[in-house]
Amino acid sequence: MSSITNNRTTKAAARNERRGKQRNKSFYHRYLALCRSKNFQPVPDIVKPKQKDQVFLDVYGDRFKGYDWQLIAEALREDNSINHLALRLRKTYSEGTDGLVQQNLKEGHGTEKNIFMEKRLFKQLVETLAMFLRTNKVVNYFAIEGFPMTGIRLCTLLTGLVDNTSLTELNLARCSIGDEGCKALCAEIKFAPNLLVLNLTACQLTVKGCQALADVIKFQKMQRYASSWEQSLRYGDIQEDKLMGLRYLYLSHNPAIGDYGLLELTDVLKDDAWIRQIHVCNCGLTDAGAQFLIECLNMNNVLEKFDIRENNKISNEACHDILVKLGVKIEDDGSDSSTTPKKYPKTLAGLREHCEYLGMQLNTERNRSSQLESKLEELHLQIGDYATHMNELQLEMNSLVKSRNDLLEKLRKIENKSTKQKRAACTPLRKTQSDAFAVIQQGLSSNEPVMAIASKSETVVRSEHEQRHSSTNRVIERSMGDCGGDGVEMGADSLAEKF
Repeated sequence: MSSITNNRTTKAAARNERRGKQRNKSFYHRYLALCRSKNFQPVPDIVKPKQKDQVFLDVYGDRFKGYDWQLIAEALREDNSINHLALRLRKTYSEGTDGLVQQNLKEGHGTEKNIFMEKRLFKQLVETLAMFLRTNKVVNYFAIEGFPMTGIRLCTLLTGLVDNTSLTELNLARCSIGDEGCKALCAEIKFAPNLLVLNLTACQLTVKGCQALADVIKFQKMQRYASSWEQSLRYGDIQEDKLMGLRYLYLSHNPAIGDYGLLELTDVLKDDAWIRQIHVCNCGLTDAGAQFLIECLNMNNVLEKFDIRENNKISNEACHDILVKLGVKIEDDGSDSSTTPKKYPKTLAGLREHCEYLGMQLNTERNRSSQLESKLEELHLQIGDYATHMNELQLEMNSLVKSRNDLLEKLRKIENKSTKQKRAACTPLRKTQSDAFAVIQQGLSSNEPVMAIASKSETVVRSEHEQRHSSTNRVIERSMGDCGGDGVEMGADSLAEKF
């Protein structure tokens, strides 16, 4: 019996030890234990009666004291239960020489006042957050707003972000990371396929930051194409929902982005099939940027939302075109005025308002027509200029063709003349048949040496030496068409008789 009781006690002790370890890895149990040990009152925003068993932490820490932040950092160090963590500040702070100070106070007075958090404590908090991202395997939402995450602070946070495989949404709003921080962040998140949402609102981004984000979109697009190709092998089904990567991008309140920053994004989005929403409110856009967006929407039909509000330099017509491209149903004000008597009641004031509205529409249509007419005149003038230029080019081409033909004719005449001269130099003059026979008879009568006699029909093959040692001279007659018959041997007498 004693052995059985001992086993039960050991099992109970082991069970309690495991529970204690699990509680130590839970943020809320750890936080309450630290508050009891150090005799501090827990912060009501963190621990509420109905949220003791919650698995998320989302607080605004503008009124937290230094020891509150220290307790939060110690409780988060070994946490493995929170899946939603958000530490927010309502005001934007910057890091000074002694700690965090409010950004507008530092810019206004030039002296650091009202230190919100000491530099040592802020460093400890950032290191704790990096460890939290590294060790927590269930967190899917991470937000830190208003903290100055620049330089080494952002690099420290990225060391924990690299090893995290469960995060789906990252929020660094009002952290002032700038273009360099955006490049460092993009270099890491492009290898994080689980990250779907990236929030860089009011982070002091410019065109260079948009270039880094465009590179991420392009890289992940190629990765998705490769993975879809692997899934399509052996007639497999392509599951587009499981092709992970960025889907939602928040870039609002970065007025330095401008039209060129938007151009960097739209050039990549023209052939992208995965990005769903992009928010660029108050980003310094004009009608030129709106035109870039319209060209992108002409080729991309998967974008669900492209928020361009608070960009005052974009005209209403461009906004209307963008909404039409996005598939948003817009009710016409003119049609509503004819069907809804509440908007334009049948009174003198209502009719006057309706007339003013119609007059405004008429003026806008007239302005449009005048602009179109001026544009049409410019196009006609350009067409006339192009026609005259084409005629000049045609005349120049005709003269060039004529000169080329003259040169070819001269070259042909020179070649014919040179070939005739070569033939004349190579072939001697030929004698007629009568002249050849006269020379033969004269040579035989005078017993002079007879050389080769050129004719089409005959050739003498006897020399002077042969005439001395032979009794008769023989002539080989070869028929070439002039004389009939084949070649025969005959003497001088027979030749004389013949002729």
